[in-house]
Amino acid sequence: MNSRERFGRNYIEAELQEIADHLHTDVDAYLIGGGAMSLHESSLKDTTKDIDLVVVDEAALSRLMGVLDDLGYEEVTDLGDEYNRLGARHCVQNDAGCQFDVFCRQIVNKLYFSDGMQARSEAFLSDESFSVGLASFDDIFLFKAVAERPDDIGDMATLVQTDLDFDVIEDEIERQVELLGGEQFVTVVSESLERLDQNEGIQTPLDDVVRGYYRHDVYDEDQVTALLERAENDVWLVPAIALQRAVDNEHFENRQPSVPSKTRLDCRTCDRKTDHQFQEFKSLPDETWSGQPRWECQVCQSPRHGPNPR
Repeated sequence: MNSRERFGRNYIEAELQEIADHLHTDVDAYLIGGGAMSLHESSLKDTTKDIDLVVVDEAALSRLMGVLDDLGYEEVTDLGDEYNRLGARHCVQNDAGCQFDVFCRQIVNKLYFSDGMQARSEAFLSDESFSVGLASFDDIFLFKAVAERPDDIGDMATLVQTDLDFDVIEDEIERQVELLGGEQFVTVVSESLERLDQNEGIQTPLDDVVRGYYRHDVYDEDQVTALLERAENDVWLVPAIALQRAVDNEHFENRQPSVPSKTRLDCRTCDRKTDHQFQEFKSLPDETWSGQPRWECQVCQSPRHGPNPR
């Protein structure tokens, strides 16, 4: 993508108020990224390129996108790879270049906007039909750790200077693992923490916490036994699960997995090649199983069958 304009607090606040003025039914939304860093009372950013906005249900998403369309925002078609990985439901931009990345509950395909995140948010705008909360700095740090965009590591370094509550972040990591299964989420967080150390010389108490999830999760004999007991006629699924976890563990330890868990495939929903994540082998009875693993598009989360991971 070409170099884009940056926008400050006054512009962002005016755009949010414009949305509020045009909404006629209730929408609750939350700012989770650089926009939130700009709008907090103790502002950490003068400007941002993207306004990352989260809603928690499909009805609110539909209402919000209808208003943004009325205000002249148009879908962005020339997203770069980092924005494709972001997994926003919509990326829309106005004539001035202001871009809203809009998410519905799940953020960046790897983070779920949990009840705890909502509770920790700080009220910013409360209009008759539109309320906007600012995600806490602790939760913005976690969002930045999974977003994988060029400016995010620098923002993480800035956020560390605010005396983050790493106990809160650790509890939220545990919650995310419960909600999403954990492997992909923990891998990306680990990689961002490593870059934070390499680029900024900053280490956090989260390094050992994140590493511990893999050491605990991958080769747990009791867990494999439980899977065998539940599998019944689908015992062949257990090696597939073990393969996926072995792939993620090796990726975590060496950063260069011998069995890749990501590839680019044609997505029928996106109608183009996108990054896909290996999920599992197809769970059908043996006589109808094609032998192909299931992959998930990292842009729209649509599943498809693809090549065997090698």
